[in-house]
Amino acid sequence: MTAPAWLEVLAETSDACRTHGREDLAQRLRRRQDRPPGGTRVAVLGFPKQGKGYLVNAVLNAPVCPVGDAATPAVPIEVGYAAEPGATLVGRADERVPVEIEKLTGEVGARPAGSLRKVEVGVPRDLLSAGLVLIDTPAIGDPRSPRTAAALDVLADADAVILVSDAAAPLDQAELALAHHIRTWCPHVVIALTKIDVSAGWRTVAEQNRTALSAAGIDSPVLPVSATVRFAAAKGGDQDLNVRSGFPELLSWIATQVSRPAESTAALLAAVSVRAAAAELVETLRARAEAAGQEAGVDQTTLLQRSQRRADELRRRNSRWQNLLADEIADLQSDAEYDLRERTRKIVETIDETFDRGDPVKVWDEFGPWLDSTLAEAVETTYTFAAERAEWIAQAVAVSFGAQYDLPELALTDSGADRIAEVRQPRIERFKIGQKAFTGLRGSYGGVLMFGLVTGLAGLPLINPVSIGAGVAFAAKTISDEGGMRLQRRQAVAKMTAQRHVDDVFLRFSKECRDAIRHVQRRLRDHFTELADSLADELTREREMIIAGSAERERRSAALRREIDRLAGLHKRAGELGMLANRAPKELPA
Repeated sequence: MTAPAWLEVLAETSDACRTHGREDLAQRLRRRQDRPPGGTRVAVLGFPKQGKGYLVNAVLNAPVCPVGDAATPAVPIEVGYAAEPGATLVGRADERVPVEIEKLTGEVGARPAGSLRKVEVGVPRDLLSAGLVLIDTPAIGDPRSPRTAAALDVLADADAVILVSDAAAPLDQAELALAHHIRTWCPHVVIALTKIDVSAGWRTVAEQNRTALSAAGIDSPVLPVSATVRFAAAKGGDQDLNVRSGFPELLSWIATQVSRPAESTAALLAAVSVRAAAAELVETLRARAEAAGQEAGVDQTTLLQRSQRRADELRRRNSRWQNLLADEIADLQSDAEYDLRERTRKIVETIDETFDRGDPVKVWDEFGPWLDSTLAEAVETTYTFAAERAEWIAQAVAVSFGAQYDLPELALTDSGADRIAEVRQPRIERFKIGQKAFTGLRGSYGGVLMFGLVTGLAGLPLINPVSIGAGVAFAAKTISDEGGMRLQRRQAVAKMTAQRHVDDVFLRFSKECRDAIRHVQRRLRDHFTELADSLADELTREREMIIAGSAERERRSAALRREIDRLAGLHKRAGELGMLANRAPKELPA
């Protein structure tokens, strides 16, 4: 197989992914296409606490990856060959910062989250000298986690994958799903069953894993290993113990991957990637085609009838909310006017009681400010009642309209109570001393004359002590009666002035309140009428689209079917190219 053949299929599939909005798949294929030739990249994946870092360290017999309670980085660690040990932090903008391997964990932990793209580690190991790169990935967990995304992103560059699973328990559904996903994107996958030194039933677990993988259609060997035994064998130079660790089989599998011809490996990986991307894209297009087919399967008459029912329902809703708005606004106007009238009536009763008992001359200075503040409070209270009721009406109309929409701002926010004019003090006639003296003289004249004539019959003169005493009594009674009448006149004038002021305030603010409520009615009417007109226009456009859209739906469905057939052809071609590229040394049997 020549390079242009698989490159052509890869490029065509990548273009199709971009065309149909799957830029993620296109990026994966682009990375396969742009990867430089040479070298073998083996990724180590797994869920948390499975022993990935220990496995990589045991393969290399070197502590290159953080393990245990160490701060494992959230980015891949790529371990390759170098004449001298060293590490490099690679940032998002490809900036490179050399660090010592011993300080790797601390340096990575000091970096801000998301600032690193990967960590490159170089160690002098013969296993790596042929171009092998081992990649320790972040633990896979929450699908939305950046760590999981960074781990799965390694599949776009991996030539082979070691999936790590603890020997304490068989593969669960999540691990089987992960193995299936990895096998879809990478043809060479091995299951490393770790920690067999502390799991007495690891042989049973290994057999159960092979059975589960076979049932899931995943052709991957299962290799039991123990990093602890491997380290002990390396420390003591014990070959038998090393064989018991299981690592010779794993190293043999890795060597098989390294020995594959670079060109055939690149072609096979490209073919597998094309098949995986094409399969995902076909599923997406099939879902769209099914939706389009279901939409096209509904005949035009049914769609028009459905649209007509929606239009009839809209008219019924319009009638409901309009009647509700008119009735509630009428009730609000009546209730607000009654509320203000009742409050002012109580104020008038207080005015009558005040001036029935008190002299306006003495109480007006205290009465005037009280009347002004009480009227302002009454107007403000009525406006508050009307505003709260208007808000309730707006919500009720919105519910009757059939959906929740943004309500317009209502105009019952300023009662204007602070602009009420102060009550003016009426002209109050005072009973002055001179007036009292004149009134007393006028009253005493009759008393002196009457009693002087009576006492004259007894031989006394007209002006005598008796007539003078009678005059004084008559003067006092006249002054008292005149004072009482003047007080009644003052009280009547004060009552009339205060009541007229209350009536003026009532007339003014009852009209202003009615006007404000009418403004609320117009705002709500215009707002929901505009919404109803918009929905009616939408239904009209929908009917027009139903009439004109059948051919367009059929055209889209046909285009989707043709695209699915084209992708199926790419999938088939990639499979044929993969079969040709797979003429390479076979993997170890499971």
